[in-house]
Amino acid sequence: MTVGANRWFAARAVTWPLTPALTAGTVWADQRQPGPLFAGAGDAAEVFVFLVGLTACWGVGVILTGRVVHQPAGWAFLGLGTAFAWASFTEEYAILALGSSSTDYPLAELAATFADSSWLWWFVFIALCLQLTAALATLPSRWRLLPLVTLGAGLVSQAGSLLRSVPLEGEPELNSPWAVDSISPMIEVLTAVAVFLLGFCVLASVWVLVVAFRRSRGESRQQLLWLVAGATPIAPCVVASFALSFAGKDAAAALPLTLAVIALALGAGFSVMRYRLYDVERVVSESVSYALASGAVIGAFGLVVLVITRSIPTVSSTSRWLTSVATLAGVAIARPAYVWARNAVDRRFNRRRFDAVHMVRTGLRQSNTDIEALLRTALGDPSVQVLFPAASGSWVTSGGQVTTPGGHGVDVVREGRVSARVEFDPQRTESGVVSAVSHEAAAEIDNLGLRAELARQVEEVTESRARLAGAHLEERQRIERDLHDGAQQRILAIALQLQSARVNGADDALREEVDRAIAHLGLTVQELRDLAGGLQPAALAGGGLRAAIEDLASRIPLHLEVDVIDRRFPPTIESAAWFVVAEAVANAVKHARTDELTIGVTHDGGRLAVIVTDGGIGGADPRARGLQGLADRVSALGGTLTVREQSPHGTHVEARFPCA
Repeated sequence: MTVGANRWFAARAVTWPLTPALTAGTVWADQRQPGPLFAGAGDAAEVFVFLVGLTACWGVGVILTGRVVHQPAGWAFLGLGTAFAWASFTEEYAILALGSSSTDYPLAELAATFADSSWLWWFVFIALCLQLTAALATLPSRWRLLPLVTLGAGLVSQAGSLLRSVPLEGEPELNSPWAVDSISPMIEVLTAVAVFLLGFCVLASVWVLVVAFRRSRGESRQQLLWLVAGATPIAPCVVASFALSFAGKDAAAALPLTLAVIALALGAGFSVMRYRLYDVERVVSESVSYALASGAVIGAFGLVVLVITRSIPTVSSTSRWLTSVATLAGVAIARPAYVWARNAVDRRFNRRRFDAVHMVRTGLRQSNTDIEALLRTALGDPSVQVLFPAASGSWVTSGGQVTTPGGHGVDVVREGRVSARVEFDPQRTESGVVSAVSHEAAAEIDNLGLRAELARQVEEVTESRARLAGAHLEERQRIERDLHDGAQQRILAIALQLQSARVNGADDALREEVDRAIAHLGLTVQELRDLAGGLQPAALAGGGLRAAIEDLASRIPLHLEVDVIDRRFPPTIESAAWFVVAEAVANAVKHARTDELTIGVTHDGGRLAVIVTDGGIGGADPRARGLQGLADRVSALGGTLTVREQSPHGTHVEARFPCA
């Protein structure tokens, strides 16, 4: 179990028993008072309503925190149930302690003070239950501070009720034992402001939920439907509770709040059960299935015992072999009973999901199944497609084409990572159904992902070859153009000059034309050298990468720091590495606006690494024609090319080649 899982387990272990423990304490305190049970809490109808609200909130909180532990709304419902239990316990304990003449029940006045202010936490947790759903995510960021404001107002109100010197409601002769008389007037004002702010937070929470409902569409709107219906009575109930409290009817003031809480819990329960709010439908379905399967196992065990003991009177029901036979019968029926129960529950409560999963399960049994076509048929959505994450951070289709994910999709998680994404049309199907069929077909989707990766690599190789072919053609045309416009024209000019000298025949003219021809031949030779150097320097063939890079450094008008391993490599590797260095240096000279470059070539672990960095302005585009051509050249040799900006400024070009 991970550290995070341990933390959540400890949180549930502490919070789940609070409400039952406080309820047990309430019963304990009431039993020690004279008169009938719960006499201090009002008549039987009021007690029943109170217990219904407590149980509903605590039950919803336990279900949510047990299944979706990271969803804060579950903890808010759990807190609301605890607030109910705390109010009843402090009230009953205060009645017991204040009415007893013995010293067996300490902290009577403090308990009475907490009982007098316990309703504050009803408001706090009612507001949090509404706020901590998906509602706040659809509103401007300033509204996301509402839970903190609510909690702060509750804490200030509670602190004020303990520190102010004011007689307690229902106990005018008592005061808080922690009251500070010197600052009581200021505390009273601050408490009143905090209480009204808390009431505003509750009403604002209802408004937030209603706005979120109005902005939602499709399945999200259905998920919030019953929660909105349950929250609707909160606003009038809060107003009624405040009015009754200010009218001096404190006992009656709790009743509207209790009814509002019951409505909220029922609304959340319907959303959970019917529309998978908080995604707990699956745990409910599994729980019912396991319960039915357990009943079948127990029934099989009892039936075997009954049949054998009735058929063979001499066999005792405590016989060991009878117990063993009955146990084996229970084990044999356990798995079939669970499968039957799960199918029955799914067929009854979510027929569409059951049919879709059943269709996928049947289709997977057939050979050569097209998984995407199967998902489209099962979901009734022709737009369904499966996307797979690529190493570059992009997404690819099952055919290997790079694409951009749409707005609606369900992630397929395998071994803690997202292995695929199933996209769908929310107007045609629901995310819960897509999740169910994706889970059922997860293994086949993984196989499809492997084929998609292979198709992507084939697609990249095809595109790379096409770019290389285009680059070779462009390079050939450039060489032809340079030869035609440069060296070829000079050679023709030299031929004409020599022919003219021969025709003229004069010694001076002949000597002048020959000198001119020699000068043009020198320029032509230099042009041819430059042209050949653009293809591959002679130093590379003679001395390897180190000699070629040092020769380049001697001709570049920048300060170069060169650290190149003195070793020869295969000609194809050396040529590609040289072009990486030449292109990176040329880009730095043209665009980087820097006077320093660093070139490093290392060999480690069977890979040759070529790194060129500069301290210029950065902004190199890896998709530019020159760098893209380099990437294709490197990729053709099984290597990788990375171009990125470095901190604080500059460009980092790195190529790695497989080289033993």
